[in-house]
Amino acid sequence: MIKSESFVSVVIVIQNHLENIYEPLSKLGSLLDENYSDYELVVIAPGLNTTHAEVEDRVLKHIPCVRIIQLSSAVFYDVALAAGLESAIGDFVVLWNPLSDPIHIVPEIVNQCRSGTDVVVGVSSHVRTLRYRIIRRLMNVALRTIDYDIPRNATGLRCLSRRAVNAVTRIGRFHHQFYLRIQKTGYPAGELKYTPFKESEGANVVESLRRLLRLMVFNSSRPLRWMSVLGMCGSVAGFVFACYSVFIHLLNGNVAEGWTTTILFMTSLFIVQFVMMAFFGEYLGRLLDESSAQAEYAVVYERNSEIMVNTNRVNVMDTSLAPEANHVQTGRDN
Repeated sequence: MIKSESFVSVVIVIQNHLENIYEPLSKLGSLLDENYSDYELVVIAPGLNTTHAEVEDRVLKHIPCVRIIQLSSAVFYDVALAAGLESAIGDFVVLWNPLSDPIHIVPEIVNQCRSGTDVVVGVSSHVRTLRYRIIRRLMNVALRTIDYDIPRNATGLRCLSRRAVNAVTRIGRFHHQFYLRIQKTGYPAGELKYTPFKESEGANVVESLRRLLRLMVFNSSRPLRWMSVLGMCGSVAGFVFACYSVFIHLLNGNVAEGWTTTILFMTSLFIVQFVMMAFFGEYLGRLLDESSAQAEYAVVYERNSEIMVNTNRVNVMDTSLAPEANHVQTGRDN
């Protein structure tokens, strides 16, 4: 079997502990070694409690081409992925979750990316529950209002070409908006359907709504405009009701009968007011976050495997052109 000359980087974020992903990490390394001359496994450990020196020594001794990047503290999952993306040096970078994504999907998504699709999004083929489909559809409709259009049943699996990686890393910050920046690179995007062996059904509705709110607030000013329109509508309604009260008073002089209506309307206005204040508070938090000079993550150390290159590969090429077609201008035939 002829190995591909493309350099493939796989970014993996430890969500629990490094010991729990040792086996899939080893299998993935063997698969990449069979298919590619050069590859790397970039493991991001967000927080000091996600790994230990003994486990790291075992991984780095037995699994080639592993880079473990230890962050100083726990960060958002998006920020951890961004740290891995900034550190990856491959022609193609795969964002892979060992707890849900099968191993064989990595070469498949790289091949599709090489065919001319700079950004490939993993899409689950599982049949979802009715409740999940309804919630996910409503969330997708809300996200489309801020120009974040993702495929239905999209997962966290992504593959990016080097030029797409450069486009993502050179602009802006990653806090709460990593996947959105990938979607807005402007390069061709595609889908890859596969069957995850484990995935969340979105059971935690509250957490899903919180994530939706973060995505909308930290990526668009449209919700602020919506609140302004809502406030204007409330003001107009209050003015109309005031005119109505004056008209009733002039007509029969008996306003006590409208006491219930007044209370209900005042309650509605207070609801509108507090919803607006909630959004204003979120945007104030956004302004404070954007104006902060603090880095989003800090690297404590980086450790590499004892074997980081293919010892059987010679530094001489028979031809200047790669044997496989590469339509994303990444690698030797760019």
